Amino acid sequence: MSSLNLVEQSKRSAAFAAVDKHVGPTVRVLGVGSGSTVVYAAERLLELKRLNKLHPELLCVPTSFQSKQLIVDAGLRASDLDDLPELDPGSGSFASIDVTIDGADEVDAELNAIKGGGGAHLREKLVAAASRKLVLIADYRKDSEVLGDKWDKGVPVEVSPLAWSTIKRQLERMVPKSRVQGVSTADAAVAFEFNHPIAVLRQAVRKAGPVVTDNGNFILDVSMGKIYDPLAVEQLLKMVPGVIEVGIFSSMAAEAWFGNEDGSIACRYPRSQIKKQD
Repeated sequence: MSSLNLVEQSKRSAAFAAVDKHVGPTVRVLGVGSGSTVVYAAERLLELKRLNKLHPELLCVPTSFQSKQLIVDAGLRASDLDDLPELDPGSGSFASIDVTIDGADEVDAELNAIKGGGGAHLREKLVAAASRKLVLIADYRKDSEVLGDKWDKGVPVEVSPLAWSTIKRQLERMVPKSRVQGVSTADAAVAFEFNHPIAVLRQAVRKAGPVVTDNGNFILDVSMGKIYDPLAVEQLLKMVPGVIEVGIFSSMAAEAWFGNEDGSIACRYPRSQIKKQD
């Protein structure tokens, strides 16, 4: 078996393992993410459906056009996020989805993630934020110590087409110690590696002009080198008027499954969580 086929097989195994652990007959609402690894998760969902091992009234919430098609092709019921009730209105936080399984472009030691390589990070974040648990699935090439170490295509930032060039200039004026709300510049830590970000309008491959998201917006891929403080960078990017959503998912994932180069799989938890348990 070639190394490429071995990686694909390991991605499939990681997706199957994540689905088997988190999606059973008690799961009533499932968030279905986007990306190449999620295709294998949908494959496993179809198998479980045929084995009658899913909730008979399972609802699946898609994060993109792609994932909605995967849901429909598997014979499962798709639902919009706004159509779902809260799971527990008495709890302190909003949640309408039991668990979401999604892909990632890079995942660091704390399970902070960069997402949006496929342009779906706005809907992915909406679904993740409405979930009790977010589980990531990817291959070993996405497993990193620090965000920006392996993923060199920049942080996807969905912006309004109305003023994308102005937004681009504002993003490129950021500095590593830019002030986050409530923190003075002097006290701010270095949030990213580059002296200034480099923002590039993402171009379409098989059409002339820029990529247009499922929501009718443009994407700026913002390169800033290694990201030392994902939460601060996420907040800094979102402070720019016209930025709709940022492809940094800070402290959202509870678990990540990786398909390894040798065909094995690995499951990781946030490093700080493991230290607390020790």
